[in-house]
Amino acid sequence: SPVIMRLMASSLVVASKAGSIIRSVLASGKLGIIEKGINDLQTQADRSAQHCIVSSLSKQFPGICIIGEEDLDGNDQPFSELVKDMDPTVLAEKCPSELASATLDDVVVWVDPLDGTSEFAQGILEHVTVLIGVSVKGRAVGGVVCQPFYMKDYQGVIEAHQDRRPKVEDTQLRLIWGLEGLGIFGL
Repeated sequence: SPVIMRLMASSLVVASKAGSIIRSVLASGKLGIIEKGINDLQTQADRSAQHCIVSSLSKQFPGICIIGEEDLDGNDQPFSELVKDMDPTVLAEKCPSELASATLDDVVVWVDPLDGTSEFAQGILEHVTVLIGVSVKGRAVGGVVCQPFYMKDYQGVIEAHQDRRPKVEDTQLRLIWGLEGLGIFGL
């Protein structure tokens, strides 16, 4: 498979694991919140999810350029795991011809391991996402969004129960991914 398809297949599995890590950190009750700056929080979930994403993709694609939001100073993180798998449904897709010849040198991966950290720390979980973006030769071409706390009828639950925060066990992890020339999947 072309490198872009292998990268997308790996990113999907890695994003799913990062979403599971975020759920595990929340369940542990040990958010490990630190302030990076004014109104800029970081939690153990941010650190562990980024470590998982960056270390997994770097291992599978040596030399790939990854730009992550969090500065981890190369430290291992609890909850993090090395992911080696690739999603077979992504690999089964035909690579768009304009991306088939892309090399690792052409690719930059952008990572926000936990978009919505402030909301996460407040328990407003529906706003939390894991974001992995892929660019080729400076142009955004694809990405993965993981919603660790997705609820299909979230609005209905709020209206019925007047409750801003559904129970974590009533939510599920959802993955959405897309690639230019191929489409959007997971909605």
